[in-house]
Amino acid sequence: MFKQVLKLFTLLFSSLLLLAISGCNEDKQPRIYKWQLQSQATADSIDFKELKRFADNVKTMSGGRFVITPHPGGTITGGPDIYTAVKEGRIEMGNGWPNWWSGQHPAWALMNAGPFDFMNLDSSMMFFLAGDGQQLANELSEPDGIVWRPAWWPGMEFGLLSKTEIKGLDDLNAKKVRIGPGLPSEVLAAAAGAYTLPTVPEEIRPALESGDLDAVEWTTAGGAWNLGLHDISQHAIIPAVWQPSVLADFLINKEEYDRLPSDLRAILETAIKSYTLTTTMKAKIEDFEAFSLFQASMTNINRWSKEDIERWRLVSESVIADYSAKDPLSKRIIEKKKAFKEVYNNYYDWFGPYDK
Repeated sequence: MFKQVLKLFTLLFSSLLLLAISGCNEDKQPRIYKWQLQSQATADSIDFKELKRFADNVKTMSGGRFVITPHPGGTITGGPDIYTAVKEGRIEMGNGWPNWWSGQHPAWALMNAGPFDFMNLDSSMMFFLAGDGQQLANELSEPDGIVWRPAWWPGMEFGLLSKTEIKGLDDLNAKKVRIGPGLPSEVLAAAAGAYTLPTVPEEIRPALESGDLDAVEWTTAGGAWNLGLHDISQHAIIPAVWQPSVLADFLINKEEYDRLPSDLRAILETAIKSYTLTTTMKAKIEDFEAFSLFQASMTNINRWSKEDIERWRLVSESVIADYSAKDPLSKRIIEKKKAFKEVYNNYYDWFGPYDK
């Protein structure tokens, strides 16, 4: 009898031990975090190619515990809905342009570089990476449960591409112009009397071909060339007065961000900074090459006249004043940017290029 009880006890103990060991092994299995990242970038653009490299880096650095899948524009959603999708948790991460979120709050229109804002991409980078910019942006995003980070800087955009020649603002009167929403489109519409349409990238070329658009703004020289706009538009007018130092951004669902273990959050932040620097530099080199290609393709390139630039300036000041008067946060963003630009300009008046 005693032997039978001992045998039963031994069997029970062994079973419990196996369960405990099994449970320990299960506990040791790392949790895998899987995120979807919806971008506004086209699949062939350098910024989307670098997004895939960014995702590969996150997966490698995390030992496969953190997997981010980037999607080109329009795959899951697109345009302004990227912000809403991150806010609602339909996607964990988004990538786009701050002025596209101006429907959420008017101050988003000011977060990107408007006319006569930061004139160099390095001044904008300083403001957002080391100054007050990131904090101001998160004041806008956090009430919606979104963590905001700067993504990369295209810098000065290219200009307007068109089938028929545009020599100045008067030639744009009553024309249909593709341009991003918010401050860029408001200033252009007021300065030129044009109809502005915030067409998403996958719709731009067909609309220009069909005549639904008369002129197109699409990021930088590299972006415009990669979209194939040179094939159907023989004319350009530069520079892009409306966005002299444009930046892209990342939107991250805060609940998902907070669920990440501290090491994975550190990996994500590090990978974002690597993406920022690499994409900004690579894209600008690509712009040099693309502009040469536009010139070689015999694109007729005009510049805005001094009179047009002054007209741009007066309208821009009026629009900015309206933003400042209507919203306290918008006013604070404008004041912070102006103050930083003054310090930047004062320094580079002394330490700028001396070879011209």
